[in-house]
Amino acid sequence: MYNVWRLIINGELSPRLNMDIDEALLQAHSRGECPPTLRFYRWSPPAVSLGYFQKIDGISPKALEEMGIEVVRRSTGGRAVLHWGDLTYSIVARAGKDTPIDLLESYRYLCQGLLAGMALLGVEASLGSERPSSPFPGSCFAVSTPGDITWRGKKFIGSAQKRVGDFLLQHGSILLKPQGDLLIRIFSGEKGSGSASLKEKVTSIEEILGEPVTPEKVICAVMAGFERALGISFGSEM
Repeated sequence: MYNVWRLIINGELSPRLNMDIDEALLQAHSRGECPPTLRFYRWSPPAVSLGYFQKIDGISPKALEEMGIEVVRRSTGGRAVLHWGDLTYSIVARAGKDTPIDLLESYRYLCQGLLAGMALLGVEASLGSERPSSPFPGSCFAVSTPGDITWRGKKFIGSAQKRVGDFLLQHGSILLKPQGDLLIRIFSGEKGSGSASLKEKVTSIEEILGEPVTPEKVICAVMAGFERALGISFGSEM
């Protein structure tokens, strides 16, 4: 098993470029051209990323246009994620070598690093426990599965994974700032028990701690969490 991983810290990049970099890292790792990698990045302009097989039904085109939000499609599955006031992480690794080979167990394994990082910030979080079904089929943050992270039942980290053979790409959104009102606007076309219920299922680190938190502080905490929980050290940084 690799103990030394590569670290990449990017600033704000375009939605398409962010997705292309994640895909390029997965392909490079599968060819043996780079070690397992943890990458952090943000988005400019803000975006909604759709799951690979997801339709755009239920998302308000008018709200996206008014808010200057681009739509981009991920290579991973899952539901739509709003990238506004969040920090995104991505991981490329080899299942069965760097993580457990089972899909759910690999999620749980990598989430231990995230949970340890959140604890260092003072956030006592836990894994989600819901099945992947929801009255809000368009929104990733409407349901908290065992691959997601919650605080008092409210989700603030959502993740998705793709595999090429034994090689995996996992990326996820860490909510730094409140998104509830924005989600109601964007998913105004959703059917179900009412868009207000979506707001009640989501929180953010700022709301949990009661104060703003910088992306840099969260990056440092997550890195330390991976080192402590998974025994990983980080090499070259970009």
